Amino acid sequence: MMRVRRGLVGLALLAAVAGPVWGQRLLLGAWQGWLGQSIVTLTIITADGEGWVHGTLRYDPPQADGFAGAPFTTRIENGEFSIRLFNGTRYGALHWCGDELCGTYRAPDDAATPVAFARPVK
Repeated sequence: MMRVRRGLVGLALLAAVAGPVWGQRLLLGAWQGWLGQSIVTLTIITADGEGWVHGTLRYDPPQADGFAGAPFTTRIENGEFSIRLFNGTRYGALHWCGDELCGTYRAPDDAATPVAFARPVK
């Protein structure tokens, strides 16, 4: 009986560690949403077991100020991540909401707009 309990405890610990890593791998690939008149493409290139996420964000067409996007590196904390771009904009509290990534876009003047990213339809 003791072996069974130890086995279950070991399995639970493995699931606790593997779950977040597997969930981060689900982020890999392209996600698309809208911001104003632009299609925003968020591409997650890598996500590791320590919560680091690397990718690119692109606007098509570019934003009114000419900003077309940039690479980013961020970290998942408490199930959320944020992207800060060099033009002063940021996407905050990006998290799973159903099949999408939801969060808030913040302009340089701190005006907030809800955003959602879904897998592009092929």
